[in-house]
Amino acid sequence: MIGLIGQIFLFAVGIVLLVGGAWLLVGGGSRVAAVLGVPTVVVGLTVVAFGTSAPELFVSIVGAVNGNTGLVLGNVIGSNVANLGLILAIAALLRPVIVERGLSRKEVPFLLVTTLLFAALVWDGRLDRLDASLLVALFIAFLWWTLKNRDRGVVLTEVPTELPKVDRDHRMRELTRGLGMTGLGVGGLAVGGHFIVSSALSLAVSMGVSETLIGLTLVAVGTSLPELATTIMASLRDEDDLALGNIVGSNLFNILAVAGPVGMFRNLDAEGGQSLGPLSLSALQVQMICMMFLTAMVFTMIILGRGKIGRKRGMALLLTYVAIMFFWANLN
Repeated sequence: MIGLIGQIFLFAVGIVLLVGGAWLLVGGGSRVAAVLGVPTVVVGLTVVAFGTSAPELFVSIVGAVNGNTGLVLGNVIGSNVANLGLILAIAALLRPVIVERGLSRKEVPFLLVTTLLFAALVWDGRLDRLDASLLVALFIAFLWWTLKNRDRGVVLTEVPTELPKVDRDHRMRELTRGLGMTGLGVGGLAVGGHFIVSSALSLAVSMGVSETLIGLTLVAVGTSLPELATTIMASLRDEDDLALGNIVGSNLFNILAVAGPVGMFRNLDAEGGQSLGPLSLSALQVQMICMMFLTAMVFTMIILGRGKIGRKRGMALLLTYVAIMFFWANLN
């Protein structure tokens, strides 16, 4: 009884840390963007995306160290599906999401290509060190390209080349405050995500559930709660670019900056299983197909909606996510 109460308390603390961390991260990221004159979509694709992907990275590192490599792959796949099918859906249901033009033409197609590449690399059930090195190289290229094109779109603040000392001091204080808020937000998200995952994981393991299924469901949703909290906060603050940039950036980070580095540390192998269906697909291959389908679905919605994901499309995403979760739960 004491153990159960303790796990529930840990879960509640994790929720508080996630919500507080999301508020700090969005506020700090917006403040930094305003001071530096950088569009919020770039902040969402980099700083905020990295911060909300911290729980996935932490869980994956722990899983790899402990030899639970199936948990790592399941976490990456499940988190990406949750980001698109659950979190983006909720954001669209709260209020229609308006996609920044550059995001719909560049980062979203890049996410689709990256997802297809990741599926091809792990189609045989393993991500070895050479494959992981390719993902890391692609991640470095993505960061370089994003920062190189950071001045696209409308910036939040015009920053003159020469400023009076008072203005410079004010900007420095605002920048320091924004970076401090961002750092505290990342810390809150990481610790909160860890508390939620550890409490859910201990309960699920006691039920005899496979580590891959845990990674696809409980751990994936748990580590995606920072994205959910951050996206809701950004949506309520009318920061659409930050919200969608966070989701797209987080999915890219999960593949390139989580599976990549962890795969370089240790080969990632999926748990074995029986072939499924008439095509003799493995459980991992079926899961990859679901992730590719959902990514392509979001890409198509953005194209057909001319950069807008409304409530009807949000509901379609949510229903698709529920169907995928039900299907995964029944995989052998």
